[in-house]
Amino acid sequence: MSSFTEFSAPLNIQFDAQASKILGKDYWRVTKAFRYYLRHEDGGEWVYVPAGYLTDGASVPRLFWSLLPPWGAYGQAAVVHDIVCEYLSITVNGMPRSITRKACDDILFEAMVVLNVPAYKRRIIELSVNAYRRLSGARRPSSMPKKRTLEARWSG
Repeated sequence: MSSFTEFSAPLNIQFDAQASKILGKDYWRVTKAFRYYLRHEDGGEWVYVPAGYLTDGASVPRLFWSLLPPWGAYGQAAVVHDIVCEYLSITVNGMPRSITRKACDDILFEAMVVLNVPAYKRRIIELSVNAYRRLSGARRPSSMPKKRTLEARWSG
């Protein structure tokens, strides 16, 4: 079985000043939907990112932006990570399937390899994400009603 892990389209985003002001931090809007296919073609597993989805890119504290800015070679992987962390779900054979927060992080690490992110940057991001998951105890989908309202307005 050959590897099929890939993105269906390049990342297209646009800074959203209005959403950023309302939500209190910088947000970009995905302007073209894409899928990230997991593992292999026969598995029928993917993450769908719709046009209109709001993302903050890589959630790196501003102090470290000179080393790892919110957008870099890992940007599309960060968007996929944002949406799987938000919903704790992937699509398997056309149906939603719940996943753990650890699985979300594993998807991020796999996607960074697909995007050819340099190993040292992957390692820094991996250590940071693992530390956040352990320290925060993040296990449930996030609830961001304001963000969801802004996404719905864009697509509706």
